[in-house]
Amino acid sequence: MSYFLAFVALGILILVHEAGHMWVARLSGMRVDKFSIFFGPAILRWRGKKTTYQLATVPLGGFVQIAGMNPQEQLPPDDTGSYQNKNVLKRFATVGAGPGINYIFAMVLMFMVMLVWGLPSWQIAIGKVLAGKPAAEAGMHDRDVLLQVNGVKIKSVAQVQTAIAASNGKPMVFHVGRGKEALDLRVTPRKNDDKYVIGIAFGRDVRFHEVTLGGALMAAAYYPFKESSRVLGGLKKLITRETKASVGGPIEIVRQLKMSFEHSLAMALLFMAMLNVYLGLFNLLPLPALDGGRMAFLLVEMVIRRPISQRVENKVHTAGFILLFGVLILVTFGDLKRLLF
Repeated sequence: MSYFLAFVALGILILVHEAGHMWVARLSGMRVDKFSIFFGPAILRWRGKKTTYQLATVPLGGFVQIAGMNPQEQLPPDDTGSYQNKNVLKRFATVGAGPGINYIFAMVLMFMVMLVWGLPSWQIAIGKVLAGKPAAEAGMHDRDVLLQVNGVKIKSVAQVQTAIAASNGKPMVFHVGRGKEALDLRVTPRKNDDKYVIGIAFGRDVRFHEVTLGGALMAAAYYPFKESSRVLGGLKKLITRETKASVGGPIEIVRQLKMSFEHSLAMALLFMAMLNVYLGLFNLLPLPALDGGRMAFLLVEMVIRRPISQRVENKVHTAGFILLFGVLILVTFGDLKRLLF
């Protein structure tokens, strides 16, 4: 059941993004020929008044086919429903509406969570305790919340890892939360491949606090921008090699969604809010084939006050799509490798 819910959640994520494009395209007078959730052959297909809707088989994204966006289409020059015959501001709004609606939906999800459960705060927890390792021998459990190590408040995973590495095998005292209990556990790290370990995989847990209606509105509105700043900060550290890449594709996303539904509905909604921010931010990057790449071309058009050759732009986006698809295949292969091996 949790896998089914995960696939439904992924479909909703894509539905929201593509619906943003479609709604603004229609408001701008453009004709939307096809709306697809996922790629590949259709499982379900139905015809609306002006648009064909479909649910396809390959869960790697979705698309909205707007008349005139593909230069290969043979449309009359005076077609009033064509993307190319609309002014640059309407085209810019249509392309930017997908990421924009993801940000708005993230706000809505966060507001719903705060109305029902309260203001969330994340804590570092144990995702998995490995059998036969020091943590298991000391009595640590999966989902224990890590509060202190050797009397120092824990603020990051890196802090815990550094403390373990610097222990030189001496006993450490972990103050952990387990439900409503707080426990002190004495763990003695063990050397493995020239480094000290205690045998845990890190995870996250969430606690909720009371919040006023106004506070919930403000926190929900601020959330996508706060999360975007955090992601961009992580991207900067990745570029400067301060941290290593840990990339997951669609399979990993579905697995994480499944785990979040198994944890609680609140956790699943929080994870969906985060994914909406990720999808919106990723699509805003000025890379070929992404919404951000198309918006970059439109910004250039605004500056030079004349349209860029549609065929040139299409070649750039096609090359970008091939590159991104190749990266997606590699990431998906990595997901399968982690899952099966």
